[in-house]
Amino acid sequence: MPLLPRLVAEAVRRRDWSARALAAAGQVSHGEQFVVDGSVFELHQPPPHRYERDRPSLLRARLITAAPEVPPVGANRRGLIDLTAAAADGFWAWAAIETLRHTGIRIEELLELTQLSLRHYTSTTTGTLVPLLHIVPSKTDAERLIPMTPELVTVLVAVQRRAKGGHDQVPLSVRYDPYEKVHGEPFPHLFARRLGSRQEVLSASVIRRLLNDVGASADLRDAGQPITFTPHDFRRLFTTELVSSGLPLHITATLLGHLNLDTTRGYTAVFPEDVIAAHQHFIERRRATHPFAELRPATGEEWTEFEDHFLLRKVALGECHRPYGTPCVHEHACTRCRFLRVDPAQLPRIEDMTSNAEARLVEAKDRAWLGEVAALEESLRHLRQRRNEAEQQLTADSALTSN
Repeated sequence: MPLLPRLVAEAVRRRDWSARALAAAGQVSHGEQFVVDGSVFELHQPPPHRYERDRPSLLRARLITAAPEVPPVGANRRGLIDLTAAAADGFWAWAAIETLRHTGIRIEELLELTQLSLRHYTSTTTGTLVPLLHIVPSKTDAERLIPMTPELVTVLVAVQRRAKGGHDQVPLSVRYDPYEKVHGEPFPHLFARRLGSRQEVLSASVIRRLLNDVGASADLRDAGQPITFTPHDFRRLFTTELVSSGLPLHITATLLGHLNLDTTRGYTAVFPEDVIAAHQHFIERRRATHPFAELRPATGEEWTEFEDHFLLRKVALGECHRPYGTPCVHEHACTRCRFLRVDPAQLPRIEDMTSNAEARLVEAKDRAWLGEVAALEESLRHLRQRRNEAEQQLTADSALTSN
């Protein structure tokens, strides 16, 4: 888990670098030089032979001078770097890592994701749109829906856009199941790419190779030994994060698609045994005290009271997402509270509040109201952060709606 941020950062760097390199190579001709982050390249794209004219154009370049602080990305074969392949590998490595770590799904479930997997649910009481990821059964018969975070929505929208390849719809592709030894039905798979004249779903071996490439590039080590990530490691990390944040074990099991709580409990082996034992004893004692109150379904009045409680969370800038039954610790100074989820429609209001605070800050500085200056600077910092959050949410919602 401590190595995960470095892996994610390196995946982002490789994706961005390879995309910039491919764009720069597309601006020059064969034999001309171009520079990417200090590294000098020479484009190698001679006129194609007669039998290669119908093949897609691949951009390759010869590395002339490498910048040590920003190392190039891509395998160097016969003195050439395939920039087209490097850009594709950089994108798919980033997309796989982000999807696996934000969902905890299995590698088979990742490769079975299709355009039809992107769903949404609109609450009948609040009208809030909740993006959902539909997971089809793979290892077990547990079909499930996973709520998607804004970060995951951004990733899957980018994957969907790349899978479309400029078309209106994601092309159909057939996935080969290496365990069942059969080909599936044609579906608009998200993790698929064009190979020749066919749309091919990425294989599990390709995903593992991409993870190894990112790990090697990040130089991940523990006690001097190199560390590699497998697709299943992200499932354990996802479980660890959920349980350590206080999510009940049975809800974690539902998100993972486990049919048995003991299976989910096995994913918490990274915790000290005394912590797990204490948690189990606590659950047993609580159930022994009031088992029927926990196991019975909620009454209509209880559920209505629960929903009405969250209707009271509506504030001027959006919604308050503090845990149920907890008081407001910021005395309703919502702009400073991390539980505020800004409504993008309130961006004009945030702009007005920012302009007003900036004008007051100028007056406070002129009159040497130092205490007021400090408070206004803090308020402006939070207002600008809320504005960025609202703009990111607006971008994610627009992308989800358009796709």
